[in-house]
Amino acid sequence: MLALEQGKETQPDLVPRTRLRIASGHWLVLHASRLSGSSTQGQIAPLITQAYDLSKRKNEMMQSVLRGWSTVEMADTFHIYSHTVQDHLKAIFEKVGVHSRRELVGQLFAQQYQPHLVSGRDVDASGWFT
Repeated sequence: MLALEQGKETQPDLVPRTRLRIASGHWLVLHASRLSGSSTQGQIAPLITQAYDLSKRKNEMMQSVLRGWSTVEMADTFHIYSHTVQDHLKAIFEKVGVHSRRELVGQLFAQQYQPHLVSGRDVDASGWFT
């Protein structure tokens, strides 16, 4: 772990990792690494996507919900019907264990951001925690 902290190259079998079963019944293997700097912003969403076993399209839909887009905006952006957007959202809600957009945003906030706020970490100009 010290080698990881110092940014030194480590042997793959020494990198901390764990395995857990996700809601779909598949196994997710997590490999440890330090996330630091502004580049971490783009790394959290893929981890959430993997954790909930979301497809690329469902990840795009989830990102759109987090941006506050309406069903019509999503349909226009992804060139699909509004009913198809709703079907994607229902599938996302089922996998994440929520019933609405509000609950989805609330749950992701509670899991990803609230711990940083409670710890008193500062927010940089990009809106990410320092």
